[in-house]
Amino acid sequence: MLQSRPELGPPQPYTFPKPRHLSVGGGNVIAIDVPGQQYAAVRLVQPTAGAANEPLDRMGVASLTGEVLEDGVHGNSSLAPALEQHGAEWVCRVTWDSFITGVDAPVTRISDAVALFAEAVRAPALRPEDIVRRREQLVERFWLDASVASTLAMRAVGGQLFTGRYGTPLNGGPVQLREVTPEDVAEFHARSMADVAGTLVVVGDLSDVDLEALGTAVFGDAAPAPAAQVTPPEPAAGELPRTVVLDRPGSVQSALILAHRAPSRPEIDLPKADGMSDVLGGMFTSRLNMELRERLGYTYGVGCRFDLRRDSGVFLISTQVEAATTAHSVTRMFAEIDRLRADGPTEGELEAVRESNTVGLPVTYSTARSLASALVETVVHDLPEDHVDRLRAGFERLTADDLTQAARNLLRPSESVVIVAGDAARVEEPLRETGVGPVTVRDPDSLWS
Repeated sequence: MLQSRPELGPPQPYTFPKPRHLSVGGGNVIAIDVPGQQYAAVRLVQPTAGAANEPLDRMGVASLTGEVLEDGVHGNSSLAPALEQHGAEWVCRVTWDSFITGVDAPVTRISDAVALFAEAVRAPALRPEDIVRRREQLVERFWLDASVASTLAMRAVGGQLFTGRYGTPLNGGPVQLREVTPEDVAEFHARSMADVAGTLVVVGDLSDVDLEALGTAVFGDAAPAPAAQVTPPEPAAGELPRTVVLDRPGSVQSALILAHRAPSRPEIDLPKADGMSDVLGGMFTSRLNMELRERLGYTYGVGCRFDLRRDSGVFLISTQVEAATTAHSVTRMFAEIDRLRADGPTEGELEAVRESNTVGLPVTYSTARSLASALVETVVHDLPEDHVDRLRAGFERLTADDLTQAARNLLRPSESVVIVAGDAARVEEPLRETGVGPVTVRDPDSLWS
């Protein structure tokens, strides 16, 4: 006999765990004790070693250094097998604003795993042959990834919106990356990592973990990290709005990006910005998805988001459509932006935004990795330790007027660039007829030459 479905209770309030702070040598330790969480996440955050701080003649050196660290102190990919003996996994991520390394490890083996990790970060082998091998792998991976239309279009965004470092992809691009030498990697590591303490994030069951000893093992006698310098990037030249077609002859689909500059992470009210973005294209029931997928049947899905950095930001809409529907998809994107700016959200959309950003928080932060990621964000962007709770409260008190004003202030269709990776022979003229500024056709291979 089938039982009736149980009634759902009201959502339970969520409070982010209060972290513990320690100063150890020249660095800081931020930790969250999660009783029973036997697999810990350890992250070292170095906020001044991100790609945005690279010299323009060595673009890609941060990403390449991140790859080479995995070769460990003995070279030739020696770190991963050493960590595996302790059930641990190496973590490395380079962003525009930070260089993040770490390990995920059983708390019973955390001291051994952190010792290996610290040695690899502070004193890696950096053998020239390993650096050259990793560099060639990055270049090969760049072109392999660029063969995917959506990746190609996304990588072209920076050069259409910014000058300087942001005009080239995060890893520097193939031409620039080939010019990075083993000596450049060694110099970058010595200047930005070897003797710069940073902040250590530790999350897990810490009842038997000596946090001060972990900090000492990672920081040694390294100096405190210098304050991050913030210099807003200059915009790219050219008329706005405009359309750029990255020609892929014979392509039956087009990858579309609509992008424009946005405020930086410290400047933006995140609940209002993300809530408005959710209404436009951030949820399955968003307006763009309902229009382009459900009503018109042009795509499997649409997404939009803010890419927020310490000194600037980008707003993005992305999708893939059949080539014949490219121009109409672009006009519908602009139409939905205009409609949201004019009329604001419905009460149903407002409630969906509140629920999607609050009800699932206990699941979102149910792992050591997710808690560690939240702490990393507080370090990189100098946020208060209760910023997750502030975000939750911000979403809970959102009003329809908040989202309407966010749409009017943050959506800038007249300053947009539309990037289309597709068959220029099929899409160029229809795109000109949309009236979205001048249309330029580019050979993708020329973008980073």
